Amino acid sequence: MANRDKLEKTHDRLVRAVASITSGEDWRRMLDVAGRFHTYSPGNVFLVLAQRPDATRVAGFNTWRKLGRQVKAGEHGIAILAPCLYRAHRGDGEVAEDAEESRALRGFRVVHVFDLEQTVGQPLEEVAPVSLAGDAPAELWERLAAQVAAAGFHLLRGDCRPANATTHFHSRAVVVGTHLSPAQACKSLCHELAHVRLHDGGEYARGCRGVTEVEAESVAYLVCSAAGLPTEEYTFPYVALWAGGDVKMVRQTSARVIGCAREILRESGLGSADGGCPES
Repeated sequence: MANRDKLEKTHDRLVRAVASITSGEDWRRMLDVAGRFHTYSPGNVFLVLAQRPDATRVAGFNTWRKLGRQVKAGEHGIAILAPCLYRAHRGDGEVAEDAEESRALRGFRVVHVFDLEQTVGQPLEEVAPVSLAGDAPAELWERLAAQVAAAGFHLLRGDCRPANATTHFHSRAVVVGTHLSPAQACKSLCHELAHVRLHDGGEYARGCRGVTEVEAESVAYLVCSAAGLPTEEYTFPYVALWAGGDVKMVRQTSARVIGCAREILRESGLGSADGGCPES
């Protein structure tokens, strides 16, 4: 029972950390900055990625200036389509006063935006995961990999950037990036193992991606903590971002998260007979 309590206490620490992050000034400033970026239509997202596949955050020339950044000399803009709106008239010839009625779509025009990497200047306010450095505990990779294989998934190393790792349910494959340190690779493998155990690949279509990412990263945090691999610098902001600052969501996933972590620990030989964390 004491070991089970240790898992619960570790998860409680995660909940408190997310609450602290999302109540801080850095979080508020980050949201203020995020609010300056447009949400682009699927068509414009396609246009951005077709022209600049590694784009991460795009905005117009003037928006970057307002954020304290300048487009680098010689950079070519990314062409997207912007709607042309005009003030509509009612049937009696008067301009409609209602905001919904007063603007009508007349067509589209080409405008240009620029990716973050095409600019220089003040760093953007953000709360971001910090990739883990260094080595992983001995045999942790092998023990997690064995569980991936036991679940009927192939484990591959490859270039899956910008993601650190991905799980393909249709082809039943888990890919972990070759660009990662041993510590980050093990943490990411555990994250994907949690997806394999808890999810079916259809959650994204059902609008549940935030929950799935919170669950998978929480499991990775608990398992890695028990194995002696601290992941706080990566996990705490990652969970906060995917939860959208909703501490209640993180708390409500605790039963599934702790249960999954307990099973992984038991099957990997890292936990005791009741599935808890080993005493250290």
